[in-house]
Amino acid sequence: MNLFKLLYKKSKLFYIGLGFLGIVNALWASTLLLFINTKITGEALSFVSEKYDWLLYTGLIIFSFIVARYFQGYMIKLTYELGNELNLSIFNKLRLKSYTEFLNLGEEKVRTALADVATLQNFPQIFIEVFNSSIMVIIGVAYLFFVHLTGAVIVFLVLLLLVIIYSVRNVSIERDLNTTRDLANEYEENINDFLKGFREIKMSTKRNDTIYNEYLAQNRKKVKELTIKTVTKYLVNDLMGSYAGYIIIGIILFVLPAAIPMSSEARINFIVTFLYLLTPIVGLVLTLYELTKMNVAMARITEFNTTLGIQFGEKLSHGDMTDFNAQFESIRFENVTFEYYDAQKQQIFKLKPINLTIQKGESIFITGGNGSGKSTFIMLLAGLYKPIDGKIFLNNQQITEENYSYYRDQISCIFTDNYLFSENYNSFDYEKKQPELNALIKEMQLENIFQIHEEKVKTNVSKGQQKRIAFIYSMLENKNIVILDEWAAEQDPQFKAYFYNIIIPTLKKQGKTVIAVTHDDTYFHKAERIIKFNYGQIVSDVSSTVVC
Repeated sequence: MNLFKLLYKKSKLFYIGLGFLGIVNALWASTLLLFINTKITGEALSFVSEKYDWLLYTGLIIFSFIVARYFQGYMIKLTYELGNELNLSIFNKLRLKSYTEFLNLGEEKVRTALADVATLQNFPQIFIEVFNSSIMVIIGVAYLFFVHLTGAVIVFLVLLLLVIIYSVRNVSIERDLNTTRDLANEYEENINDFLKGFREIKMSTKRNDTIYNEYLAQNRKKVKELTIKTVTKYLVNDLMGSYAGYIIIGIILFVLPAAIPMSSEARINFIVTFLYLLTPIVGLVLTLYELTKMNVAMARITEFNTTLGIQFGEKLSHGDMTDFNAQFESIRFENVTFEYYDAQKQQIFKLKPINLTIQKGESIFITGGNGSGKSTFIMLLAGLYKPIDGKIFLNNQQITEENYSYYRDQISCIFTDNYLFSENYNSFDYEKKQPELNALIKEMQLENIFQIHEEKVKTNVSKGQQKRIAFIYSMLENKNIVILDEWAAEQDPQFKAYFYNIIIPTLKKQGKTVIAVTHDDTYFHKAERIIKFNYGQIVSDVSSTVVC
């Protein structure tokens, strides 16, 4: 679907307005040429008295200006609204795709698609320049640009007045641009949170909805409204610059002849004709390159949508969010397998069939060497990877493509490379949770390090402290299943001991199910089960008392 079809789909009036603008521009260009020709040759217009021809000229200037102003303003609004929808649709589609699809797509393609949308938002200005220039070239032919160097004082005063008006308006534009820049900085921060923390976003529907609806969408709404306002101001300035020539022509045609004697010579006609053609021709040459870039950008966006398998305007959702059971009872894997492939589609790793059941309230340690399959198992358990074969059950209800979002919502997961968001995407009520929050901060020994409030989250702390902060958020989520992927790896010896001796038993007393990836065999006795992976399969699943 090309940009013109999208604009027409956005507003059925697009082609009607375009046609009307074309008629007005054609009328204005034709009449202007007649005025130039008759004034140079000394002939009179057949359809208007010479006494009142300046009124017709002035009226056409005003009418053309108004039509151009409102249609171009309409084009700006229409295109920026479309660009805003295209921009947000990228995140709306991505947030509802699987984590594997996101990895396969790649962050670079996402950022490229965003840049393509930004390119398309230059369309109104470029298109109108091409459209207007094309009409003037077709109709005017030899009369498309003009200049006459007389009445230097009058011309200078007119230009000076236009410069003053432009400068005053530019102060307001500069202020709006500064505000837009601030919003853009916030947006980039939100984008970074979305892309870097995509795994964590997929683990919570509330967080998923909040980052999109309350941050990304709200930011884009503010930017859209401010950008429309700013670009419209720019439009008026540009129009003032464009119509300055017409004003000067009016002065040359009507004011100067009355004040200064002027002759109409053939060479002047030639010069006026040449200059009249020059600007629209040069403009067409320059803008053709921009239109080509926009065409490529539109093709890339279409390709991006095709890659995601989602059509523009398609209704999206999280799927089936029906509650299986108010209380968590068990997770069961039946012959679950997973495979990794390289760029040549050659298999490089296979997780062999897994059969196990995790019961409510268990504490399970997952261990194994690098490449053993434990990380893949955690991704499957968290619902971020989907099995190549086999089935996963939650409370004896099979997990399908439609209910994976609900499944992930039951699990709180702190990954080994966990990402901390800069905003409260979980929509925690910190004031209401203040007693619980203070207790958790104290337990995590972060009283003098970590400060939290409703707007911002402090993230410039050590890796171990980041995981403690992530643990606080995990507890505030209050989910029944907690996955801790090598959580204790970056902790100092004292806090590591505290984690195994105090934190895990406390979580069990709260009725939570704890699955921890760990290599700390000194503390294996603190778990009820030890599951060991090696060469892509479970090689042992035993009680910790057996290990000890």
